[in-house]
Amino acid sequence: MKTITKFVRDFCADGLLERPRYFPRQLITPADMTLEQNYFRDKMRRHNRLLHGWGVVCGARVCLVPSADESDAEPWKVAVHPGYILGPFGDEIVIDRERVIDLRTEGLISACGEPAGEASDPWCSDVFIRRHDDGREITLYVAVKYKEALARPVRVQPASCGCGDTQCEFSRFCDGYEIGVLNNCPESHKYPPPVDFDALVTGELLDCPECPNDPWVVLARVRLTSDGVIQEIDNCSCRRIVISFGRFWRRCESDMISISDVTPRELNRGAETLITVEGTNLFSNSPSMVSLGAGAYVTDVRQPTDPSQVGKQLEITVSVDENAATGPRDLRLINPDCSTAVTQITVSDRARASGLTPQPEPPPRPPADIETPSKKPSKKRRVEK
Repeated sequence: MKTITKFVRDFCADGLLERPRYFPRQLITPADMTLEQNYFRDKMRRHNRLLHGWGVVCGARVCLVPSADESDAEPWKVAVHPGYILGPFGDEIVIDRERVIDLRTEGLISACGEPAGEASDPWCSDVFIRRHDDGREITLYVAVKYKEALARPVRVQPASCGCGDTQCEFSRFCDGYEIGVLNNCPESHKYPPPVDFDALVTGELLDCPECPNDPWVVLARVRLTSDGVIQEIDNCSCRRIVISFGRFWRRCESDMISISDVTPRELNRGAETLITVEGTNLFSNSPSMVSLGAGAYVTDVRQPTDPSQVGKQLEITVSVDENAATGPRDLRLINPDCSTAVTQITVSDRARASGLTPQPEPPPRPPADIETPSKKPSKKRRVEK
């Protein structure tokens, strides 16, 4: 993908922004479409600068470049690792791959799609700059700034006679960056404000931050000898870091609902039954948050009047249709935070549950053996004469 760098004026979107209004039969020009894009880009820049600030958000460490045999470090060269930076004017700077910088040059310009490793400015890649040497060591600052690039050239259709058939135009804008080498740490990177968390919610009225006048974000300070041997890489002393919540998260501590006891556990079909449920975090406060399945209707849900029992007990009034199926079914309670607990109760016939159903006759007992009296000689009655 062929790219070419484009000069972009550094500015802050502080004024009123304008966007196009489309209407029927309007002749739309490239300026109208570009204005719409710039409107949203400038809003995002202003949001980033005024609400989040600017500086390094994450990554973008500057490290040594090992030699080919990994026995030592390459002279004059450092590697900038991937990272995410907010520029002073609100631009997002994404270093997507590791970039190797020669500190004798002005740096490099990189656009999307370029391979990792060492890159150089195509216009002056062979030009080395003589660094200021005080006789002992050289101190340089590796910095980055936003740079827009043009990409994807396409052939332009001729307007009339076709004289410009070979003319091409770039069809894409590509967010890129430029890594530079500075001689001094900018004033905007010195003297960070004191950490005062109370000032986030209290304090005086604040003025809006002024628009910075320097596009660079410093990544590291590098000290090296006059022959290019790197003595020190300091990633902190001149690095401006944005306070970000991107790496912070928490786990909610919901009070999980649970059921320990239900009285009664049987519902009479064709009657209204009061169920007392005991447990923890019982905050289901409406009939719609209690269900018993088809044929059972919750008509009332009440919290206890004793404040010490709130959340520990519920009184649920249930009406069971006469045609409802008997047997076990689930009593489901749902809290306002959608935590759910289920227990099992039984739907039985009303008459059987009240004891009015006639009891079945016991099965007939088998006939017992009939004892026959043994024959004994009869005694004749003596008749007295």
